[in-house]
Amino acid sequence: MLCAGGAAYAWFHQQVSGANDRVSPEIRVALTAEPSTTLVPAVEVPESPSAMNLLVLGSDHREGEDDEPSRSDTIILVHVDPGQDYLSLLSLPRDFRVDIPGYGLNKLNYAFAVGGAALTIKTVEQVTGVDIDHYIEVDFKAFRDIVDSLGGVYVDVDRRYYNDNPAYELIKLAPGYQLLHGEDALDYVRFRHDLNLDFGRMERQQTFLSAVKEQAMGWDLPFRLPGLVTSLFSNVATDLGANEILKLAYWAVGLSGENIRRIALTGAADELDGIAYVFVDDEALTEAVADFLTASRESAAASTGASGPSSTTTTAGVVPELDGIEVDVLNANGRKGEAAAAGELLGRLGATVVTVANAGRQAPETSVEYPSGMSEEAEQVAAALGVDALERNASLERVTVVLGEDFVLAGDHALPPSPDNIPSAGGWKKIAQMVPYAVRAPAYLPDGYFFVERMPPTGATYDIEVDGGTKPAFKMLYRLKENGRWTDQYMGITETTWHDAPAACEGREVRHDGVTYTIVGSRDKVERIWWKADGVLYWVSNTLSHLLSEAELLAVAQSMIYIPAE
Repeated sequence: MLCAGGAAYAWFHQQVSGANDRVSPEIRVALTAEPSTTLVPAVEVPESPSAMNLLVLGSDHREGEDDEPSRSDTIILVHVDPGQDYLSLLSLPRDFRVDIPGYGLNKLNYAFAVGGAALTIKTVEQVTGVDIDHYIEVDFKAFRDIVDSLGGVYVDVDRRYYNDNPAYELIKLAPGYQLLHGEDALDYVRFRHDLNLDFGRMERQQTFLSAVKEQAMGWDLPFRLPGLVTSLFSNVATDLGANEILKLAYWAVGLSGENIRRIALTGAADELDGIAYVFVDDEALTEAVADFLTASRESAAASTGASGPSSTTTTAGVVPELDGIEVDVLNANGRKGEAAAAGELLGRLGATVVTVANAGRQAPETSVEYPSGMSEEAEQVAAALGVDALERNASLERVTVVLGEDFVLAGDHALPPSPDNIPSAGGWKKIAQMVPYAVRAPAYLPDGYFFVERMPPTGATYDIEVDGGTKPAFKMLYRLKENGRWTDQYMGITETTWHDAPAACEGREVRHDGVTYTIVGSRDKVERIWWKADGVLYWVSNTLSHLLSEAELLAVAQSMIYIPAE
């Protein structure tokens, strides 16, 4: 047994030595040198003997391109502090405009193209003031091989990714929780040609790393370890020794998600002299570095959960006088009884409600339309309902309220949630008729989020690849609209009978109405909230950039009601 263990360690040590041999003398010098200059004010952090900083570089070098210069596709600083049980990631934009020693102002990833990892280390140290102790470099082939050696990684893909233009990264990836193998995983972490630009890519890379960490405890390592080690150290360069790697891996796998901070440095994406850059001001950079180096001081008090969403339509403050105003109320969201309830509210405020009916169409946003000469009356009605959109319509006889998907009645007038009046009620009813297990739907959606897509687009469920078989699931996608424009930020709702999906990992637990909700992620960046009921695993996933707070995600989760398969 001892001989076998010793032989295994010797083999592992040999594999790591191969990766160490790829570290050039220039890189070792760069790692031992102190940062030459600091462009951000010095960040005061508590001394911690166990802390170290690593730079992870993902290069875009491809097989068959040995003579072609490479650039660093991924630039992530990692701060590990076993003494404080804290780990943080700071992703830097590859287009970040920085001063590269000896080359002047250029994109951060240009440093790798002209000076490799050594110059990248010097540049990152100079820009951030962070003293880098170790580095790891992974290229495309290594990434694919590592993922494949693990048997794939389960990722909750937030939206549909598709591009067939060979000028950019090709990708064809459906939304939904799925097992990503090497090539698809590489496409996922590299894609950046959407509204999120390089910032979205940084978030996806961190999401992928988080998924790897969540799933590591469940892997059959004795079976997978030889292939993983071979794939990893045959294509990776690092100065970390075998003992350091083993200790860090063991510690990181067992680290609570609450003790991991994920930071993506953002700035203004703009062009200068026809070249696209990301411009980051010193204040934002200083704040990001301070967060990166300092363990979170968030309150340890357990969350008590959200008591429910606040209404987007209120009559707080001065109540508008609607005496003498005639109003039609039309339902354009398909939720039964809502037009009548809105009419009742307007009637109590003095309006004469002439007509309550269906609009005969669907509208994402609520609006108040009015004929010529009645703009003042329309403004009063809009103020009473908390509606921003006003539109003149010469074909109307009187002020007309068109209730869209975003409409929420004031608390005292809100209808009790039911399968008939929740957002997208008709669509959820159709799903409940098709899906062969219990379906639940949200009675509350955060402001600005609208249903846009279901996975699968047709039929009941799609198949998740699980241990040679499959498990059924479906996902609902809600897209964020800001200032009248769609963003590429999506909240998701997933429902599956795969009770042991890695997404249902450990986290902080909250009890509400007899149900235990598990919150995954740190308090400032919640990944998802999951729970089990009716023999089904449900979860609500945050947007790619974690725009929704813990309270908002809890409000969505706790508002979910059963939809009968009538």
